Amino acid sequence: MFLEEVYLKKIEEVKGLKVEGVRNKRIIPFGINLPEKRVIAEVKQASPSLGLIKNVDVCLQAKRYEKGGAAAISVLTDKYYFNGSFEFLNRISKEVSLPILCKDFIIDKKQVDMAYMNGADVILLIVSLLDDKSLFNLYEYAKSLGLEVLVEIHEFEEFKRVENMGIKFLGVNSRNLKTLKIDKSYALNVLKNIDGEFVKVAESGIETIDDVMMFRNVGAEMFLIGTTLMKSESPEELIRKFNQV
Repeated sequence: MFLEEVYLKKIEEVKGLKVEGVRNKRIIPFGINLPEKRVIAEVKQASPSLGLIKNVDVCLQAKRYEKGGAAAISVLTDKYYFNGSFEFLNRISKEVSLPILCKDFIIDKKQVDMAYMNGADVILLIVSLLDDKSLFNLYEYAKSLGLEVLVEIHEFEEFKRVENMGIKFLGVNSRNLKTLKIDKSYALNVLKNIDGEFVKVAESGIETIDDVMMFRNVGAEMFLIGTTLMKSESPEELIRKFNQV
């Protein structure tokens, strides 16, 4: 399965990570600009399902998102599957004044350290990739550094694993990371059936105002959008429209 392959590759990648330097920027609170700004706009040049999406100047793309009214910038740091890097994260963090999400397949504290040192304000933890102990330890470690954590689920059963962790942001991914297929109706049903003192974030497959409206109707307050914005000739305008839903 895809996630098993990812996990093995990440084990090897972590061995080669060198955490160096000192963080030179303050942490920007995630979600502080709700409800006016709801879009987490993603800089994503490639993906496992689509291959190459678009070669761009990553800093320019992030600044376009900021100009359009994004709530935060998501930066892919996975190189193998998404053509991302911690260098991109570092550069973007110096160019925009929005909170930045480090999006990767995080399995080890060294990756959290790399995110922190390179300017991230938020990290992504994928529940289906981690056992309970690793998930809790990585969550607590990130919080100890002052980082926020977006905890991602796909299935309702995964929510049961995190509902008592005190999370502030819960992402529901329409994409099944085991098959890489998107099923928005499945994600809508999950969102409809979860409740708690956290911000619900809809992830993947969001292309239109109707999509945003559907997810808003089941309680989603933020929207992680990548491919649609990367392919758009005017991502600024799209973000403005999505924010108005």
